[in-house]
Amino acid sequence: MQSVTTFAASLCVLLAAHPRASLASVSVGPVPEDVKAVMGWGDLYANVFGANIVARGVAESKVQHAANVMASYLDNDNDGKCDDSKVCDMLIENTAMLVMFQTSDDADEFLESADMLWYGINMMLNGEPWYQDLYGDETHPDSCAFKSAGVSTDEDCTDEFDATLEEVLHLLTSGGVSQVYEDDWGESEDSTFGGYMADLNGDCGNGYTHDWIDPSSDDCDGWYAYDDETCDFECLCAEGLYWSLTSLLGAQVYREDDISHEWTLANATKLAKHAADLTAMLQDTESWSWLPANLVSEGKRAPLTRLHPIDVDDTDDATGTNAGATRQ
Repeated sequence: MQSVTTFAASLCVLLAAHPRASLASVSVGPVPEDVKAVMGWGDLYANVFGANIVARGVAESKVQHAANVMASYLDNDNDGKCDDSKVCDMLIENTAMLVMFQTSDDADEFLESADMLWYGINMMLNGEPWYQDLYGDETHPDSCAFKSAGVSTDEDCTDEFDATLEEVLHLLTSGGVSQVYEDDWGESEDSTFGGYMADLNGDCGNGYTHDWIDPSSDDCDGWYAYDDETCDFECLCAEGLYWSLTSLLGAQVYREDDISHEWTLANATKLAKHAADLTAMLQDTESWSWLPANLVSEGKRAPLTRLHPIDVDDTDDATGTNAGATRQ
């Protein structure tokens, strides 16, 4: 069994051995010996530009899907290099880890086990990883989100949303982007992005302030409000970045009625109409190379719709399509 005092050095060696990744090269396998002191509880592992995926009791195909989504976010042009090295460096510094169990009950059972006690001690001695959970029963590679975004033409897709698109993005933005670019993308009211989230909330309130109002109703003036009482403003920024970016990329269109009690700008047209400055920020890949230009699934790439100008006077507000758009 590896001594806990050697874990930090071993982790650095392991991450240095994985400087490149792409959809064609990310592989899933056993947990490497060098990181078993903290991650040995898993039976499957992947390393994507230094960010870790550790899974226990989850089908390998779903772990591979999570790795592919992570690689497509971090290397959206698929050239084998992290699109923003500062973000990837921060993920490495924070020991970013996507933790996968099949169900939340499976996770709770492990967290209460004697095995977790040992790994918990190692984490305290070596620095607790920055982790985000994702469950196998919410991982849906055949989700209609990919068809909605133009990645897939599968007519038999499931209406279940693929939580991989959300949870992987949370790990990368909260554990990387928001810390590297705190003034612009930081998860606070003082950042540029945080200001946009406050604007979108209007007077609809939120759960943590105990004044939430459904933003799709006529009872408040706003576009985004979350009724979860445990989700503070920092959390609202993380959720808002997920909602706005995946809406711009087309993943939310097919279920916009189902999510309107929280987020009402589920397509690119509505986002451009009601949050023009935010949309411009999300489209500015020249200033922010970490921003993905499209969604990728199982090697298939969506059209670069996010690079199109969005003409709100020549669009279908229900679908977010833009017949007159041209590639910039």
